[in-house]
Amino acid sequence: MTLLIRPATVDDQPKIVSLARGERIKPTGLEWPRFIVADDDGKIVGAVQLREHPDGSRELGSLVVAPAFRGRGVATRLIDRRLADASGPVLVITGRAFDDYYRRWGFRRIRPIAAPPFVCANYWLGYLGGGLLALLRGRAVNHLAVFERSPSTR
Repeated sequence: MTLLIRPATVDDQPKIVSLARGERIKPTGLEWPRFIVADDDGKIVGAVQLREHPDGSRELGSLVVAPAFRGRGVATRLIDRRLADASGPVLVITGRAFDDYYRRWGFRRIRPIAAPPFVCANYWLGYLGGGLLALLRGRAVNHLAVFERSPSTR
């Protein structure tokens, strides 16, 4: 596997959207300029973005790795690259079970209400909307949490 971790290009846009939809990630706000992708000989096999919200907050999100490439450190490499030049606080909304995983980058769990307004709103949309959809589809509810990485943990 010769994997290149690189900034996304306009040509990657449909591939990013396809990966996200395949993993049931919210398909809105998936704009290629914010993404880092994992490219395996021209095939996009992973992606992650850093959203900048109108309130100034930044949120790491839309992390996805194709099933055949999981367990090979692709997600770690994507996050490393996406955070490499990020200054200031960065937040992530993810499953509570990932507390230890995100700790390696200096993230710590915070109360959703302590997050900036746009991140807090995204949390509640995911918590309520995602929870309702999971129940309607007979799937397990993914219990979410908000994690923050402060500038001093870079």
